[in-house]
Amino acid sequence: MFLQDWTSLFPFLYAILCPFDFFLGGLDMESVGAVVFLPRDHANEMPLLLEKLLFSPGAVWLCEALKSAGVGRFLVVCHDDDREAAAACFPADTEFVTTGADDAGAKLSAFLTREPGKVVVVTRPVLLAPDGLNFLPAGQSPKVETGMYCMSTEVLAADLAAGEDFAGALKLHGGAVSETCAMPLPSRHPAMWRMYQGQAQVLEVSRLERMGARFIDPGSFFSDPTVRVGKGTVILPGTILRGKTTIGADCEIGPNSMIQDCVIGDGVTVNASQLNESTVADRTKVGPFAYVRPHCHVGADVKVGDFVELKNSTIGDGTKISHLTYVGDSDVGDHVNFGCGTVTVNYDGTAKYRTTIGDHAFIGCNTNLVAPVKIGDRAYTAAGSTVTEDVPADSLCIARSPQTIKVQWAAKRRRAKGRK
Repeated sequence: MFLQDWTSLFPFLYAILCPFDFFLGGLDMESVGAVVFLPRDHANEMPLLLEKLLFSPGAVWLCEALKSAGVGRFLVVCHDDDREAAAACFPADTEFVTTGADDAGAKLSAFLTREPGKVVVVTRPVLLAPDGLNFLPAGQSPKVETGMYCMSTEVLAADLAAGEDFAGALKLHGGAVSETCAMPLPSRHPAMWRMYQGQAQVLEVSRLERMGARFIDPGSFFSDPTVRVGKGTVILPGTILRGKTTIGADCEIGPNSMIQDCVIGDGVTVNASQLNESTVADRTKVGPFAYVRPHCHVGADVKVGDFVELKNSTIGDGTKISHLTYVGDSDVGDHVNFGCGTVTVNYDGTAKYRTTIGDHAFIGCNTNLVAPVKIGDRAYTAAGSTVTEDVPADSLCIARSPQTIKVQWAAKRRRAKGRK
């Protein structure tokens, strides 16, 4: 079993490394639909394609590959208990049919006849190489059974209307997907699943390289199939890209960085940092050791330096937050300078409040901005201040205790304790 599964990889890997063969015989760009079956196995376990490959279910990998091949609409056949998990893997307008339901045939027929064109049918779990599909002539079987077919929607609908069973219609008039672009996933055994995940990683590197990304150490990179990377971007070792992350051109990402569900502009540097559900505009530098939490919008030419944490904040263009600073629930203008150790104090134990900082403001080191508070344009706060009231534009705020010096206090203390 193990050797048989391994030998099926060779044409698949060849297609990844030799994409000119891979694209031959792919789909033309007429209306293309897909019917995807998500069967439960004999133990009635969750469908194999709903198991995670790296960070995303196998169905997400399948869906993204089919969309890259030109599929524009989906019908998914699954157990009713699996519908919610399956719906998260496919586009929002995907149609669903419950396995064995009385109306299954009618829904399938309606899907096939709604838009004339081609339909891809997926009958078993597979991992597809991205960006194209290679179909054999109707009636010809692949060397390795992939369980995937493509045929005319009109022909399949006519076969079913004439009483032909579904599997028979596929065998009779469907073109099987070649083993050069589809690897069956027959087992959830941990050793086999590690192998599948390794192939998914290879696929991702190959896909992103075609987009123009460059990798220093591809073996230490992991991502989801929904990630997009621009031309000329360099991915350094230990980088993880997740969710619907989009990275622009000519960026440098890593080492040891994780970005999830973010939109990153062109020319951005992210060094040893984590970013989540946020946007970063062009030429901004993040890190090392920065943490950008959800719902942040970081402008262009910004510096988010070491041990800086951002949360639910908007940072204007050209602002510098160089080190050891927390900015949460804040609206920061353009070209603001944050001194080391600044904290926006946004939580009073019951509710959270926002801090507003105007353009060209200067926040001194170790300033506490106790929200809700507003710092005006071009205003300054003195180092060590705890600011609890609004500061008008062009003003200086000093909010700290006056310095007191008690001459010889330490000597008197020592004498009182009998010390010299």
